[in-house]
Amino acid sequence: MSEPQPEALEAARRVRLVAMDVDGVLTGGEIIYGPGGEWKIFSVKDGHGFRLAARGGLKTAIVTGRRSDVVLQRARELGVSAVVQGATHKGRVLDAICGRTGVRPAEVSYIGDDLVDLPAMRRVGFPVAVADAAEEVKAAALWVTGRRGGGGAVREVIELILKAQGKWDAIVQRYYEQ
Repeated sequence: MSEPQPEALEAARRVRLVAMDVDGVLTGGEIIYGPGGEWKIFSVKDGHGFRLAARGGLKTAIVTGRRSDVVLQRARELGVSAVVQGATHKGRVLDAICGRTGVRPAEVSYIGDDLVDLPAMRRVGFPVAVADAAEEVKAAALWVTGRRGGGGAVREVIELILKAQGKWDAIVQRYYEQ
């Protein structure tokens, strides 16, 4: 995990909603076509990150330009609060999610990897880029993960937020008590 600057930690303390792209963030960016349609490879580390987020009281959202049944299936498995597919303007979609959830943009972290994520990243309090993001996306981020998209970057962001909010130790303690 790369060391976040004080400004990033302050922004992370305010986060109530973690939103993200799919291809290149929740996946490595590959798309596989096979029998029955599109296949994607998701990290179980990221998946557990969604569980940790819920335990810490964070809402989650997926905003993607593509449409895929497998994304809906994965989102249901992970208990994602909001899923928007076919998003042509991710910034406006994020505005709508904020309106529906009552979360202010300053309380949102958006995780992106490519240029189409910039409008959403510009609207939020804690914009984050994955390690292998486009340079312009990294420049727009308050923090860049040490992990690549699809390789645990989402888990890394959620962990940072929960630590910044002082919730991490209590969440980890629950695992020792099981």
